[in-house]
Amino acid sequence: MMEKFPLKLILQSAGRYCIENYKVTLGFGLVFYILLALMVWSWQSIWLWPILALFYVIWGVFFRYYFNRYPSMSLKPLFNSLLPAVKIVLLIVVIATLFFMMPTMLLFVNISPEFNAGYAKFMQADMDNYDLQVMAANILFLIVSPIVAYRPFLAWISAILGRSGSLRQAWSKTTGNYGRFLAIAVITELSLMILRRMIFYFNGNDYITVAFAAVILVYFNVVAAQVYKFFFLDKI
Repeated sequence: MMEKFPLKLILQSAGRYCIENYKVTLGFGLVFYILLALMVWSWQSIWLWPILALFYVIWGVFFRYYFNRYPSMSLKPLFNSLLPAVKIVLLIVVIATLFFMMPTMLLFVNISPEFNAGYAKFMQADMDNYDLQVMAANILFLIVSPIVAYRPFLAWISAILGRSGSLRQAWSKTTGNYGRFLAIAVITELSLMILRRMIFYFNGNDYITVAFAAVILVYFNVVAAQVYKFFFLDKI
């Protein structure tokens, strides 16, 4: 029987956890802020890779701490979690590549020389509109994110905790919850979008943005942890 997690209850419960455990929220928020700020600083440099690796480790530490798995930093589950992590990244890359290639497919159909010439001109005009491309890419990713990111993310959490990191199992257990995962994706994206707009409106910079984004990341982690708990551990 398909189980549907209580979205509203989990969002409220995650908020209470962050408030009641404000020291944990602020502590991990500060660590995530430092790492995100370093990522902004090292963007397009070789230093980005070791920072990403450290970010990955700390992200795993968060979930082991939340679920009282000690030691919080354990190498075996960390290495085991790399397999589902790589699968998730590959899924996202494949989907992104398909999205990128789809608009060009009509050029290979060879409907007519006139159509191809007109469509190529339209494509060129569309490529020149960078903002439109970014918006379209964000919308498309939001639509598929429950399948290629959010539901598989539970498999990664499972592997971090020393359990099975099967993506197939994560998809199977969460069947019928596409709309709820999409709601989480939309809420997260809207929160970040509004945050960016407000900060740039008041002449803020990227480092101020990531300070608030770090807190949102902690909250998202708690939401993900409670969704994982609903499907894989005790019911809320």
